[in-house]
Amino acid sequence: MADTASSSTLPFVSVIVPALNCAEDVQSFAEAMRQQDYPADRFEIIVVDNGSSDDTFERARTAGMIALKREEKGRARALNTGIKTARGELILTTDLSCRAEPYWIRAVVETFADHPEAGCVAGEIKLLRATDGAVIDFQERSNYMSPLLALNRTRLPFMPFADGANASFRKRVFDEIGGFEESFVKAADVEICYRMFVLTDYTLVFNRSALMWEPGEPSLRALLHQRFRMGIGWNLMRMKYPALYKANKRPFNPRQMWWKVRGSAIKAIHLITLNLGLLFGRNREATIDANIRQLMSWAQWLGGHYGRWWLDSRGIHPEPVELEKLRQLMSKKDPLHGRVGLVEMPASKQS
Repeated sequence: MADTASSSTLPFVSVIVPALNCAEDVQSFAEAMRQQDYPADRFEIIVVDNGSSDDTFERARTAGMIALKREEKGRARALNTGIKTARGELILTTDLSCRAEPYWIRAVVETFADHPEAGCVAGEIKLLRATDGAVIDFQERSNYMSPLLALNRTRLPFMPFADGANASFRKRVFDEIGGFEESFVKAADVEICYRMFVLTDYTLVFNRSALMWEPGEPSLRALLHQRFRMGIGWNLMRMKYPALYKANKRPFNPRQMWWKVRGSAIKAIHLITLNLGLLFGRNREATIDANIRQLMSWAQWLGGHYGRWWLDSRGIHPEPVELEKLRQLMSKKDPLHGRVGLVEMPASKQS
């Protein structure tokens, strides 16, 4: 790891990395982590193999990382296995396909130090270009990877969350609220943040300087599959927080329905106009982006509707969160006031 003087005063950090058939990523991930400017004896890397059919486990162990196995597939299961073994007071999560900036760990640690009330730090994520194409270009132009897009989700039932590719927690948060919800095939990173807001007084802090690079979805099919799974995740959230979603379900209103239909018609006309312009070589990027966004919307809608049947057919029904705590949060006029922050580490701390 980085040749930095050790200091026992710094908190010990555990980086937990769930992995499934990621053998080709192990070496470059390990090399990036060796460049961390945080003392090597103050952090550990725990790779949890989640049922790989390749040699991910062996390569991780050879690369000097702690390698564990959890045969049951599921990102949440792998993370919980890592948390049980972790020695750190801070838990950082990411993926083997991601590449951390050298100051990543230090930025997270200093954010927690500056914000003792924070239970979670969400770092920035930028696109790591592993391939080319219109779909990759769209993700780069739209800053699709950035969790900062969730910063303003402060109107219930929506709340901010930290993306699992760059999410960090105080370990005591898991001691207080439990681990990741293992029944969640998608959105476990979203759910753990919701549960933290509901069951504790911890805050969530976004830090742009805690930067991680992550490959985007390589194809349109992969991107739409991701959105489809997000639709399934939405169903899981409704099961976990039924009171939250029911309270915000508005009764049928003909006037609102009219405006909704009108808005959809305007969007459709705009999309048709853009596509007609594409025939004459105009607004190419805007047209591609609009088409991809529309397909993403349809895919997530399908996932939301199909997801109900899919979850029922497999008997997946997460235990609802504690109702009284949820009601207390919902009763507040501004339930997330003072509990979400955005910071950017000064350049002097990055040198």
